[in-house]
Amino acid sequence: MKDNKKDISEVIKILCERIEDVFRRKINSPNEFIWLSNELNKYSEHVSPTTLKRIWQYIPNTNTPRNSSLSALARQLGYDDFSHFAISLTEGDEQSSAPVLSASLHPSKELGINARLRLTWAPSRIVIIRHLGNGNFVVESSQNSKLTAGDTFNCEMLIEGEPLYLDNLVQADRPPTGYVCGKRSGIHYNLLERPES
Repeated sequence: MKDNKKDISEVIKILCERIEDVFRRKINSPNEFIWLSNELNKYSEHVSPTTLKRIWQYIPNTNTPRNSSLSALARQLGYDDFSHFAISLTEGDEQSSAPVLSASLHPSKELGINARLRLTWAPSRIVIIRHLGNGNFVVESSQNSKLTAGDTFNCEMLIEGEPLYLDNLVQADRPPTGYVCGKRSGIHYNLLERPES
């Protein structure tokens, strides 16, 4: 059992390092933990500064942090949850296989105008998009991705855990092109806001 706990603590340490890489700052002071907690809240992930201090071992803690808190951090890196993140470390950053079409979304049929989605994929990509109608989207924000705020594209279907194919991607003054997100490990999506029709 001790060896298992040691393995978990090593995985948690790597998780913390990757989070610092994604947010491009060291999380090592009370103000940094408050800042990170606020950032997570923006993505509908609720982890208190005190819990973050325990995860980072800023406050000594002999108990393993809750899986829900670790999973909230893992989702910032593009994983379903903490267990998928842990598996990826032993499988060369490949997520475990899942049934095709385990969850899917047809934007033009299922999303209203101004519905917002969070897309994540490995390694450490986080993109917030807003539906403009008829499967057309605009990028609102992007972390660690070649997509940038203001880019527009068309997408007829999102499939959880599968690559996302974008049509008619327009970036600045470049001609429209196609683009694939999450080519190796697939994408994950969360509905952040579904405006009333």
